[in-house]
Amino acid sequence: MFALSEGNAVQYLVNQGVISPDNGRRARAELLGGGISNIVISVSLGADCGGLVLKQSLPKLRVQEDWFADQSRIHRERAGLDFVRGLVSDSAVGQQFSWAVPEVVHEDQDNFVFVMTAAPADGTNWKEQLLAGHIDVSVAERVGEMLGAIHQQSRVVGSRVPENLDEFEDLDCFVQLRIDPYHRATAAAHPDLAEVIEHEAQRMLPSVQEGRALVHGDFSPKNIIVSGVGDDAQVLLLDFEVVHLGNPIFDLAFMLNHFTLKAIYNPALADRYCEAGGSFWFAYLDVVGTSTGHRGSLERDTVRQLGALLLARIDGKSPAEYLTEDGQKHYARDLARRILSSEIASLNELHLRLLGRT
Repeated sequence: MFALSEGNAVQYLVNQGVISPDNGRRARAELLGGGISNIVISVSLGADCGGLVLKQSLPKLRVQEDWFADQSRIHRERAGLDFVRGLVSDSAVGQQFSWAVPEVVHEDQDNFVFVMTAAPADGTNWKEQLLAGHIDVSVAERVGEMLGAIHQQSRVVGSRVPENLDEFEDLDCFVQLRIDPYHRATAAAHPDLAEVIEHEAQRMLPSVQEGRALVHGDFSPKNIIVSGVGDDAQVLLLDFEVVHLGNPIFDLAFMLNHFTLKAIYNPALADRYCEAGGSFWFAYLDVVGTSTGHRGSLERDTVRQLGALLLARIDGKSPAEYLTEDGQKHYARDLARRILSSEIASLNELHLRLLGRT
């Protein structure tokens, strides 16, 4: 199978007919991070032509422990990008909020590669901003609105699934990339919590009789590019490789967990991280309205899932790389246990704990 690299990316684009040989001679390739599960390469086509990003899924993820996943997830990711891009194009949805997703311009199914438009040149990775202490509450609101719109426009109740969502019903990739390495690996590390963590895992695998929505599956600051600040802020959502039709609580808990982790990382700014988390939460609720049912139940269930994810980012297969001190890890474990025991059951209670470091 063809292995994408910085050295062959430009010629690959020429061979696939994505760019002309003339553009290929001017193009420059650069290896991007790609996280742990993909090869990602940016190709600059010159000041007047913008750029492209090539992405190829890996069969074995780049972590210390063995972690395998089906490479065909890349095709699901392309479908997820197309679906959400359709929402952005819908005048009733896209014009209301300042958010977008890249456009897929080419797909190579045989080699598990697709090509998409690059992020704006002035864009900044939101994770990098947050870790540096640049916390723009307006961005958190945009992100909450974006997630609310995606969930609201894809909500399904019962076994009748619209044709444009039926390919997202398979949960195998979600289990491979989230449930097994997060929940089940963590349960193995904490046998006394195995039952409650497995319960949280099963809640993220709803039956067809339960309410479902399109779940991004990796809805985190690292997958969001920010342009502008304040009311002019715009956000671009990336990385749909874990997309599936499932329990929308997962996306909510996943994002709120990242605010929690950063408050643990930098307690001097815990109040700002908590404020951003609250703004994200209420912006989401404003969009979905009452379609999610009782808000108290939604919050309680979200916080409980957050507890499982928080512990997973310490003792699962994908630990948070910026929590390096033993004291940080000990506090995160203790906080997660308090959540999973229902001692902490609301965002307000969680934020008070973070602010008081208790």
